[in-house]
Amino acid sequence: MRRLLLSIPMALAWMALSAHLSVEAFAVGFILGFAVLTLLGSELERVTWRRLPDQIAALLAYTLILCRDIWLSGLDVAKKVIQPQMPLRPGIIAVPTQDPQASDTIAALSAHAITITPGELVVDFDGGEVLYVHCLDARTSLQGAASAQARRLRLLRRILG
Repeated sequence: MRRLLLSIPMALAWMALSAHLSVEAFAVGFILGFAVLTLLGSELERVTWRRLPDQIAALLAYTLILCRDIWLSGLDVAKKVIQPQMPLRPGIIAVPTQDPQASDTIAALSAHAITITPGELVVDFDGGEVLYVHCLDARTSLQGAASAQARRLRLLRRILG
C-alpha cells in the first residue's frame, strides 16, 4: 500500500518532467514509480517522517550545487575549447571517497555527479576508497576535488541516511 501511495507523487513528477499532462503520462509515471519502489525493496523502509524534512533540504541543496557545478564547468569547458590555443592540461587525478564504509549507492551517486560535470569523467573506482577521474584541466580540478567530494558525500549521507 505504501508503494502505491508513494507512486502518485512520482507519477506527478514524471508528468512535470516529460511535459505531458495526460492520463497516459500519469499511468506511465505511476508504473515506473511503482517499479522503482519495488526494486528498492527494503530500502524504502528506512524512510522516517521526522528525518524527511532534513533529507528533502539536503536533496535540494545537492541538486542546486550539482546544477551550479554543471553550469560553471560547462562554461569553463566551452571557453577553453573556443580559445585558439585550447589551454588544456588533461590528466587523471585520484579523488579519495573519504569514507571506506560508504555504501555502494553513495559511492555510485558521487561518481555520477563527477561524471555529469563537463570536463571530468570517472574512469576507475578502487573499492570504496578512491575514484580516478580524467580531467581536461587536471591542475585546476585537483585544487577543489577533495572539498567538493567531502561536500557531496556529506549531502548524500544526509539524503540517504
